[in-house]
Amino acid sequence: MKKAYPIPSDTAASQARASDPLNSAWVSANAGSGKTHVLAQRVIRLLLNGTDPSKILCLTYTRAAAANMSNRVFSTLSDWTSLGDAELASRIVALDGRGADAGTMHRARRLFAEALETPGGLKIQTIHAFCESVLHQFPLEANIPAHFEMLDTQMEASLFGDARRDMISGASAGAEVLAEAFAMVLERGGEAGLDALLAEIVNKRDGLRAFIAGLGDDFRSLLAEFRFRPGLTAEDIASSLWPLPGFLPDYFAGFARAAEAADARMVLNNILPYARLAFAEADPIRRLELLGKAFLKADGAAYEPAKAFKKVLLDRLPDLPERYIEAARAILEVSDRLALFRMLEGTAAALTVARWLIARYEHLKRSRGFLDFNDLITRTVALLSRPDAGAWVQFKLDQGIDHILLDEAQDTSPDQWEVVKKLTEEFFAGLGQREAVHRTMFAVGDEKQSIYSFQGAAPDSFAESR
Repeated sequence: MKKAYPIPSDTAASQARASDPLNSAWVSANAGSGKTHVLAQRVIRLLLNGTDPSKILCLTYTRAAAANMSNRVFSTLSDWTSLGDAELASRIVALDGRGADAGTMHRARRLFAEALETPGGLKIQTIHAFCESVLHQFPLEANIPAHFEMLDTQMEASLFGDARRDMISGASAGAEVLAEAFAMVLERGGEAGLDALLAEIVNKRDGLRAFIAGLGDDFRSLLAEFRFRPGLTAEDIASSLWPLPGFLPDYFAGFARAAEAADARMVLNNILPYARLAFAEADPIRRLELLGKAFLKADGAAYEPAKAFKKVLLDRLPDLPERYIEAARAILEVSDRLALFRMLEGTAAALTVARWLIARYEHLKRSRGFLDFNDLITRTVALLSRPDAGAWVQFKLDQGIDHILLDEAQDTSPDQWEVVKKLTEEFFAGLGQREAVHRTMFAVGDEKQSIYSFQGAAPDSFAESR
């Protein structure tokens, strides 16, 4: 049997303040400090104070957390139905800090039945389940099928598989922009790289969709942001290095002869083999690669002329250090610029593939009347933000919610926070303001415990949303 340890008095006092249903509260606490206990206490105190169970909305991130929360609340309420007067009064005093008269105890014993009999039940659910219920209430306003179905993981994977096959067919059938982008991704990353990219697109599609919308239709505009002119190619950039500054062909020939005469082994072994290939190479990109191998060290840095070149060689070519530094600097600058260009070019190709894949997936999903897990949040945010209907929807929802409690707040994504913000906006302003009703907002979490960043969780938003 698990041993029960007494709660320190200052901790108990802090928990009591946080669970006070008269105050809105933002609670950040470490693991094991009783955050879930406080949230359950707050729900029970709201009920004990006369709040209609249907007016409480308790949101959490996972089904397991929702089930745990519900079990805690209903276990306490169930116990109260069978306790004797003295024990029940003691429990109420410990919870609420006030004396328990006969009326309060009668109400406490009725809470279990009230919570069970409330139409729709006590709303302790995941934020996704809540959003699904909102969308079922307002499908017309949300511009979705009235009887939409939720995609499970297997169905979602199947739908993306269909979208991927359609994308490959589109690339093969001559959709020029897609075909070029697809070929570039495949050339640079191979099949493994393509598979990794497509998986990342699937996982980050909502963020990508917003990013793509902000860029517009032409992703090559990314190149213009870094002053690459329209129509510029990688070959053009590499060609800008030729002739090599400081080492025109005649000077290079003299350099090679002088190195041989001086038996400059570093030059003969490290620089000349690649440099001779570079000076004979017609392809500008291959030539740039060879020049980099010739004039730069393995780590990409330039040699120190005083250490790299023998004195006898420097006596023959006194301007060699300045010429070498000029050439090495030019190689580094052009190599860096080419790397940037290729990165932006690859990014544009990846975004083109992402746009096509996401659009095709969305088309297939809509045509079959499905919503996926991410849609529940994004569609609800869009619904509550609509200038022509959002305020009315918020008002209708507001009529059924007086208290919002948010658990696991550190795992709430920015879009999920937006849902909560839209709901609480009506608590204190406009048509949602009901002077006779006390409204509260409660959030509890711990930024250090956030484990869902791969699903968009933003622990920083917990503090920012306060």
